[in-house]
Amino acid sequence: MTSLDLIRCAARRQAVDRVPVAPYMGNHGARVAGVPIGEYCRSGRLMAEAQYRAWQIYGQDAVVAQSDNYYIAEGFGSEVEHYRDATPTLKTPAVSGLGGIQALRVPDPHKDGRMPVYLEAIRRLAGLTRGEVAVRAPGTGPFSLASHLMGTEKFLIEVALADREPGGPAERSLKRLLDLTTDALVAFAKACLEAGAHLVQAGDSLASLDMISPAFYRKWAWPVERRFFEEINPVAGQHGAATVLHICGNMTPVLELMADTGAQILELDHKVSLKAAKERVGHRVCLMGNLDPVELLWRGGPVAVNRAAAQAVTDTGGRGFILGSGCEVPVEAPRENIQAMIHAVTFSAGSDSRGLKEDHGGGVYST
Repeated sequence: MTSLDLIRCAARRQAVDRVPVAPYMGNHGARVAGVPIGEYCRSGRLMAEAQYRAWQIYGQDAVVAQSDNYYIAEGFGSEVEHYRDATPTLKTPAVSGLGGIQALRVPDPHKDGRMPVYLEAIRRLAGLTRGEVAVRAPGTGPFSLASHLMGTEKFLIEVALADREPGGPAERSLKRLLDLTTDALVAFAKACLEAGAHLVQAGDSLASLDMISPAFYRKWAWPVERRFFEEINPVAGQHGAATVLHICGNMTPVLELMADTGAQILELDHKVSLKAAKERVGHRVCLMGNLDPVELLWRGGPVAVNRAAAQAVTDTGGRGFILGSGCEVPVEAPRENIQAMIHAVTFSAGSDSRGLKEDHGGGVYST
């Protein structure tokens, strides 16, 4: 089976030759390829070449056209601060308050913001990998995208205030904003599928229970996430692609709700027990995750990474599971740690640190 076959079968919870492995390596791909992030995030060609080079180095089962989360927001009019070799940050939101929402319009993914950069990267990656590897598109979730249009603090304050007056003008304005961001994500995901993506997603980090309550997730984020998947799943199916919902943090209390969105793959943070997730929703969706990107993939060592990867496979039973990072792999994560993660399944799904030894200083080296 090719890497793409493995990803597709896992997404459908079908039997596979081995567990696919797909760490989320956006800007990390730029770093290992030696491309400054400031250039990488603004060039579809450089993004594709860097991700292709990272795949040549690591041999993972999915490549990803990804850098920052503001490419759609820019299409709405938000301004972003760019740096030479660091991830862009939000400079000026598109609106300063509820009064500006009415004037917003859904941007064209082929023309507006930096969405065309990502679409070009997807097209180029699809051509370079020739159907051997899954090409993953980015996709900022509707709740998070709304915050990029207003500013995170302002948006969350407005949501909290509106919640005190259900059905009031503030709630209606915010729901219009969320409808706009959902429409924008649907349009972008469709364009990604046309460009050759095999995985499209809603990455809704602000919908994390580390940021909002389960009640707020159910009321504000979940309905628009569900609408996104209801609209995009049929299109993804026509392209032989799968859909992903990723939310950072400990989402354990709302795992069933996440599965109810209709996403075919739930990408979970390291704070969620894979064993518990498998028992609760793993019979309905494919699970992806969830190695700790900081403590394991950046600060840990290959032996610890390899063991954690093998444990993840054990906890999920391997079927309907894609081994991944709990969130984006840090730019400075050591190569040997990523290789240990990938080798845990490409050598043997149950292996425990094959080819790795601890040195006397507590570090590791490859034999």
